[in-house]
Amino acid sequence: MDQQDWVDHLELVEFCYNNSKHSATGSTPFQMVTCKSTIVPMTWVAHGQLPSDANEEVPVVTQLDEERRRLWEVAKANLEKVHKRYKDFTDKSRREVKFQKGDEMWLNIKNF
Repeated sequence: MDQQDWVDHLELVEFCYNNSKHSATGSTPFQMVTCKSTIVPMTWVAHGQLPSDANEEVPVVTQLDEERRRLWEVAKANLEKVHKRYKDFTDKSRREVKFQKGDEMWLNIKNF
């Protein structure tokens, strides 16, 4: 397949990625940032939650912030769980090696 118009589809790809649940966090990237499924400012107008002045608190924004903090805590717990699972799996194949003065070993200096 020789698709030449891929640039025209980037916004849709980004939208799909941001709304796909990630296995490690258990949430979508969009939810991690906004704490909700796709939401637009018109939703606030529909719910009558626009501030009357700049100093007034907007209930939906406060609610979003609380939800974002809760989602981040859940994501952090999920990532810690995944990290522990990966570590436990990797540790099964590790062994403790003690070197003595004079022992010979191979040294890979490819990246130095």
